[in-house]
Amino acid sequence: MSKRIGKSCLSTLMGLTLLLGALPASAAEAEVHGEHVYSVGYSTDWAEGELNVNLGTGAYYADVRISPGCGMSAPTAEAVRIWQSLAQSALLSGKTVSIGYSDCGGYHYIQWLDF
Repeated sequence: MSKRIGKSCLSTLMGLTLLLGALPASAAEAEVHGEHVYSVGYSTDWAEGELNVNLGTGAYYADVRISPGCGMSAPTAEAVRIWQSLAQSALLSGKTVSIGYSDCGGYHYIQWLDF
């Protein structure tokens, strides 16, 4: 009985590993770490809003509920508000941030932002 359970668990684990490997990656394509924030902007000129975070390495964007294309999904309004708050906190306190991003159409789209 225990041999059968062991083989069943092993085949299930192998199947899950293969399945997860076939799913599209949601992780960012590139990352920058320990960068100072030079400015944080939020504009509602387009749709529901766009966050713009400027670091020494360039400008990074997040459009609320608008997919930039390139197989990326749109961030939620809550995620963008959290990123804006973290970026503003870092700007005001002089702390550095790390950003994971994906490039699409010549722009860096934020996938995650952290201190």
